Amino acid sequence: PPEDEPDADGYESDDCTALGTLDFSLLYDQENNALHCTISKAKGLKPMDHNGLADPYVKLHLLPGASKANKLRTKTLRNTLNPTWNETLTYYGITDEDMIRKTLRISVCDEDKFRHNEFIGETRVPLKKLKANHTKTFSICLEKQLPVDKTEDKSLEERGRILISLKYSSQKQGLLVGIVRCAHLAAMDANGY
Repeated sequence: PPEDEPDADGYESDDCTALGTLDFSLLYDQENNALHCTISKAKGLKPMDHNGLADPYVKLHLLPGASKANKLRTKTLRNTLNPTWNETLTYYGITDEDMIRKTLRISVCDEDKFRHNEFIGETRVPLKKLKANHTKTFSICLEKQLPVDKTEDKSLEERGRILISLKYSSQKQGLLVGIVRCAHLAAMDANGY
């Protein structure tokens, strides 16, 4: 597929020197309903470990959405501030509607065996910026963690998908509703189910 020039949208930030930069590309394969995210490399990441280095990995999260199916991550590279992943992570089942209303959050984190993993920086890409079947390359400055807008309309947040069947019964003079399949339902109990 054709490729764009790198997108420099992220370079407005003063955090470039403090947090580092990230190179990646995105491709929406419309025919196969797949979003391919190729994480290339990062440069000049903020040191997070006592040795002045970091153990970075990249985490992807489709927003809005709370299910684990919306989260993907690269492998962790040890002791580097300039990691090269060249790793492609793919979301399947992405619809044209998803491409209009969802945003991809890309976070770079430091893996820590003894404490919680630490956040280094992130960027967000509204999927509507992508053209179907056209690779878009980005080279951006990582930003501090962006707060989730609490005023967002909760009715827009996806809580799962349900496929139903509808049949009008003239004999019963009513609508019969059947549940065919459910997927990616939000957990409602403390145990995660």
